[in-house]
Amino acid sequence: MGNYHNLEPEFILRTLRLIDQYYGVLDNYPFEEQFNYTLTINCLLGLIVMPKERVISYVPTDRLTREYLAEIGAPSLEVNEKIHTLRDLVISLRHAVAHFDINVVSEGEQNLVDWLVFSDSENGGNVVARFRANELLPFLRHYAGCLLQNMERNRGR
Repeated sequence: MGNYHNLEPEFILRTLRLIDQYYGVLDNYPFEEQFNYTLTINCLLGLIVMPKERVISYVPTDRLTREYLAEIGAPSLEVNEKIHTLRDLVISLRHAVAHFDINVVSEGEQNLVDWLVFSDSENGGNVVARFRANELLPFLRHYAGCLLQNMERNRGR
């Protein structure tokens, strides 16, 4: 792809496509060479940081109820009690990503990625959110889809 014509939505779309491309060839590599969580964490720049900095008003303000989280593919997501909306979560995740306050938690001796924990060192290291590893990408896809819809509807193409 060449130049950007509409930077924000194109950057988000390209980031999602990058993830899709990688997942399309993931099985071509032995398990030890599969870096899907590394790629996803790297892509948080395009899916969390840039939108918070450039288009935060288009991030939905959906309430983070248990039903909503289950509906979007993140039923195990644990969110700080001070965070009530999707926009609040994106803002808090932005701080965690920008300061790389991200920890990986493994529940077993195999050291697999089971949880991704985002914290806010600026606010005493409080946990912002805890994602079950396999729920982060469905969450990001849902959130990015809603963001792109809002941008298209309110900004035009």
